[in-house]
Amino acid sequence: MEAVSLRRGRDRAVADAVRSRSRAFWIVAGLVALGAALRFATLGVQSYHHDEIVTASRVLRVGFGHAMDAVGFSESAPPLYYALAWIWTQLTGTGPWGLRSLSALAGVATIPVAYLIGRELRSRRSGLLAAALVAVNPMLIWYSQEARAYALLTFFCSLSLLYCVRALRVEDGVEVRDRRRDKRDFVAWGVFSALALATHYFAVFPIAVEVVLLLRRRGRAALVGLWIIALIAVLLAPLVVHQMSYGHAEWIGKFSLGHRAWETAATFFVGETGDIIGGPERPALAYVPLVLAAAAFLLLALRGSRGEKRAAAVPLAVGAVTIGVPLLLAIASVSKDFVIARNLLPALVPLLLVVAIGLTARRIRLLGAVLAGLLLAYSLVFSIWVNFDEELQRPDWRAVAEHLGEPEVPRATVLWALGEAPLRYYLSTGAIQLKASEGYGWLVREIDFVSDGPAPPPPRRLLGPGFREVAGEEVGRLFIRRYRLDHPGLAPLLLRQVRKAPLHWRNNGVLLDGVGPD
Repeated sequence: MEAVSLRRGRDRAVADAVRSRSRAFWIVAGLVALGAALRFATLGVQSYHHDEIVTASRVLRVGFGHAMDAVGFSESAPPLYYALAWIWTQLTGTGPWGLRSLSALAGVATIPVAYLIGRELRSRRSGLLAAALVAVNPMLIWYSQEARAYALLTFFCSLSLLYCVRALRVEDGVEVRDRRRDKRDFVAWGVFSALALATHYFAVFPIAVEVVLLLRRRGRAALVGLWIIALIAVLLAPLVVHQMSYGHAEWIGKFSLGHRAWETAATFFVGETGDIIGGPERPALAYVPLVLAAAAFLLLALRGSRGEKRAAAVPLAVGAVTIGVPLLLAIASVSKDFVIARNLLPALVPLLLVVAIGLTARRIRLLGAVLAGLLLAYSLVFSIWVNFDEELQRPDWRAVAEHLGEPEVPRATVLWALGEAPLRYYLSTGAIQLKASEGYGWLVREIDFVSDGPAPPPPRRLLGPGFREVAGEEVGRLFIRRYRLDHPGLAPLLLRQVRKAPLHWRNNGVLLDGVGPD
């Protein structure tokens, strides 16, 4: 009887485990579907902005060889994303939906990876909450809808962390070792770390943490994967030196480091709502999720068990170093300052894992569930709300181009400096972008001002004599004022003057259509 009872107990345990795995599988599948809907449903709605235009029209403009060459002279990132994007767009095209779909796919694929990391670190419950947080996080959704490398970077860094955790596998305080699986984990860690580094140079920070952890805990066994990373680093070194000579990313250091640090904290939980879309900072939007995340960290520190704290230690170290080291280097001025939220994205998934472990701690099960529900609800509602609020979206340069139309006369358009490339792309009229130094010798008959929201008419002294306002129209969040000469002929464009027009942008640029030098 005792043997029968034990066998029945084992059968029930096996059945419960199977049901638990099945339930987790379907929950993750549902989260993947939700994440895909949030990313793909509105993928082509917003127009391109400046950085995406560089990808679409400068890097991917012609053949594969040109794309790889353009990475060297126009980018400050490695070539892997652009190589994959070139191949991808041969099937999908370089329109917003087609080009961005590569990032959306990487963003969706990160969701089950987050679940696997959470499960490896602590439990299925922690993994499910981590996957849910990744699925609805506004920052991860934003860059899943961006024709740049950041979603792919996050995906590869997450896979790197997954196999690092597996290589450090511990069960009930005892290290678990299987030589064949061990080698496979180290090779996978090396491959995905190398792919992350070939996608973006900031991958070096989370990889460095993982290298230290693996060498410390596993010693020479880690060399199986480490040589793969070293090989990629050596191959990329000449490209790094070449790209640095152009100084493409040096504009970042012109913004206050304190401002960028706060912006990173805010954007990690509400996405890009300020500088990158040309709008004012909105810190209040981030207060609720920041407080909830801080509560998760505090509860983990105060109420978490030793096992839960140990589980959170690896992602916490990865997230802290990925943000902290670049900040310290910038403060100490020992390297160029490239600290900006999107470069620090490899820290976001690890930090969300810490939040998930904190909110699924056994001693705060009910409180943790309430806080997790609030954080998920806020993130989901915010991610949907962005699609209905133009103030939180990229400026709609596609609509501006439709309103401006083909130039009937030589025309200058004054707008946000970072709007020049997108508007030029959508106009398809051969418009040219003028540098500040090109301040004379241009004759126009029309000057149009594109402001962020209604702006007062520009002072008459900025226009020169003879121009009068002929139209004013709203284009979503933007506003266009048109001025034309009230007499036949052309007038010289006062370039340095019109750039000073109060248009609510940080700085202005000028596009010219149908204009030739005098």
